[in-house]
Amino acid sequence: MLRVFNLRHGMDLSLEAPSPRYGSTPVDGPAEGVGIMRRWGFMVRNYRRLMGWDEETGVPLPETLRKLGLEELVKDLPT
Repeated sequence: MLRVFNLRHGMDLSLEAPSPRYGSTPVDGPAEGVGIMRRWGFMVRNYRRLMGWDEETGVPLPETLRKLGLEELVKDLPT
């Protein structure tokens, strides 16, 4: 429901990028040199698929909303 609300109110994919701090590569410590941005696209697509959303657009699939008993929101999905 929150995803449909956000899409209806102008959320776009650019708002899903991690903050510069989260997306940066650590320069020291146990994770030194290991950043997530190289795998970011894969992780986001996998998350969307598991949530029942379109992998490329992030829009919930109509069948997902129906399974959740939220059929009335299908009409609000962007086309």
